[in-house]
Amino acid sequence: MTTIAKIQPGAMALPVAPVEPSADLSALIAAVQRGVPMTARDLTPALVSEARAIAGDQNANAPAQEIIIAAWVKKLIPLTVNPPTDPADSAAKISAICEICGDMPAAVWTPETRKAWVTQGPQGKFWPSPAELYAHLQPYADKLRRNIEGCRRIVRLAERAGKREECVSAEERAAVARQMAEWRKSMGHTDAEPEQRRPVEPQPSVSERLAECCRQLAADPTQGVWLEPLIAQLEAQVMATYGKETTGRAHSAAQVFAR
Repeated sequence: MTTIAKIQPGAMALPVAPVEPSADLSALIAAVQRGVPMTARDLTPALVSEARAIAGDQNANAPAQEIIIAAWVKKLIPLTVNPPTDPADSAAKISAICEICGDMPAAVWTPETRKAWVTQGPQGKFWPSPAELYAHLQPYADKLRRNIEGCRRIVRLAERAGKREECVSAEERAAVARQMAEWRKSMGHTDAEPEQRRPVEPQPSVSERLAECCRQLAADPTQGVWLEPLIAQLEAQVMATYGKETTGRAHSAAQVFAR
């Protein structure tokens, strides 16, 4: 308690805020925590590298030393309206905060969280009780732990995926392919041809289409609204191809009506 009482505000450098995951990594962390299966395409080298850096920060999730907590709390003295003024009282209240909040990660004791306490509204202008401060810091600690654990799971998934790729040789892949071929054969399945094309169905010629349109027009003259333009187009194609009109068919839609 004597050591805590002697700490001067500003004498101890507070931890810096933890690195926030990028938007893509945050989305991947959320997917992993929900149990969404990951593929090699999801675990890109850039995201795995970012996750490894966050997961490897051992100091961020470690509990803070009492001297760090005391330095953070003492900086609230000029920012609140009812701070402890007596050194013994100050030491006792800071010691109580260290006891209750001592399991909080070191990375939550930052200037940002202290500012968040002061600027939260009417409650923020008062010196916090240990329970109030614990509730204030809990969301920051939870988020930090979720991010670190999510990044660690991503790194483990990437390492397992890499090992699977390394452990499977070309010979093993070929052996699996042979086994699958033998299984298909034993089940009565035949291997598909490299290319199986559907038989080409003969398409009607221009003359045949023209004759069909004329037949439809003769059977139902009310269809002339859309059949006559099509017949004219087909007649032009026939003339361009053969140089004369097809023998044995009506020469035009008008002639069909005249019959």
